[in-house]
Amino acid sequence: MVVMRRAPLTPCAEALAYRIWGYAKPRAWDVSIGDLALALDVDRRRIGIVCARKGWTTRLRASPPTPGAGASFEDLHDLLV
Repeated sequence: MVVMRRAPLTPCAEALAYRIWGYAKPRAWDVSIGDLALALDVDRRRIGIVCARKGWTTRLRASPPTPGAGASFEDLHDLLV
């Protein structure tokens, strides 16, 4: 049986993982990626990537939809005109 290992995270990503763990663990992982992004002042995509690489995404609460997600430039233009 061949076991595939993931490439290690960069030191910067490991530091972010530690910050994520430090925030989420005392809260019993009852946080969303959005909560983490706000609390740590880090882009949601970076939080999501690190959590996925660490296998933590199943521990997190689902984020509510972001208001305006899926809105196009044309929709914004129509509101402004």
